[in-house]
Amino acid sequence: MSTASPKNTPQNEEIDLGVLFNSIGKGISAIVTFIGNVIMTILNGLAAYAVFVRTRIVIFALACGLGLLAGIALDMMLPKKFVASATLEPHFDSARQLYSNVAYLNDLAEQQDTLQLASFFEIDPSEAAEIMTIEIAPLTTKAAQLKEYNDYYIELDSIVAEETNFKEFTKGLKKHDNRIHTVKIQSLNQRIFPRLLKPILNSVAEIAYFRKKQATELQNLELTDSITQVSIVQTDSLLALFEKVRIIEAKRELSNGTNLYMSERAEDNTEISLLNRKMTLSKELEQIRTDKLRAQQVVDVVSSFPEYGYIDTSLIKNKKFVGLVLGFALINLFYLILYLDRFLMPRTSS
Repeated sequence: MSTASPKNTPQNEEIDLGVLFNSIGKGISAIVTFIGNVIMTILNGLAAYAVFVRTRIVIFALACGLGLLAGIALDMMLPKKFVASATLEPHFDSARQLYSNVAYLNDLAEQQDTLQLASFFEIDPSEAAEIMTIEIAPLTTKAAQLKEYNDYYIELDSIVAEETNFKEFTKGLKKHDNRIHTVKIQSLNQRIFPRLLKPILNSVAEIAYFRKKQATELQNLELTDSITQVSIVQTDSLLALFEKVRIIEAKRELSNGTNLYMSERAEDNTEISLLNRKMTLSKELEQIRTDKLRAQQVVDVVSSFPEYGYIDTSLIKNKKFVGLVLGFALINLFYLILYLDRFLMPRTSS
């Protein structure tokens, strides 16, 4: 007779699940308690700091006031710096050269090499000495990047396309890969900016490599334009021919109505195909002429420098605001050093 005890599998499973749920509950409770403690610590720290500032409000106000006065004094003493921006669209892969040229000019401005700057821009050395910085940066938006990614994705092989997502695409983009770029110049002379744009454009457009690419592109577009126009004319001729045939058949007395219906249906399908072809060719011609217009310049000017520069009014450039923040930061640093000194002194003496 078998003496083996029956298995209590359901009861054991219930015990194991109970232990598991208790462990999960304790873990969640510990996490919530930790987050609550962190939040309370931060709030207590902020409250203690607010009390600290409140008890020394006069000293903090004096420090901020001195910083503000220092900012006002600097604003009055230092010469005003004017900025202006121009938006450019390089073609024929010339953006890299444009970035290189602007970086070279910015180095000359930072080194105050007025003779080289004056020679490049064809201005007086005294005017070149007033140029502070020359910078370039891509002008892009999320929508523009999505459009570029869509155009790029369409041309990819199906296997490669599956492995390339939008995040990886944007990460691989270099600054000169963008279509539109902004050149920003800072100068002490408010009226110098309109004279600085043309030399920057010519420094790229007069390079033989880009001029050859431009000439080749224009020739190809001109040839494609002519072929597309001939195709449109031929399509129009075929449509006119179908119209004449339709008029002749309409005048002819047909004895079989079914044959007439089938003939008209076949002609309608052909005529619709020709109309669709004409619409496609017209769109292609429009795109070709848009490309021809863009290819007229190596670097297109989307918006040029304004006639007069403007003062940058952003907070980070506002000396009054910077002085006020600096005064507040310095008084905090002073009290922090004082606190550390008091904290370390007893340990040092012992």
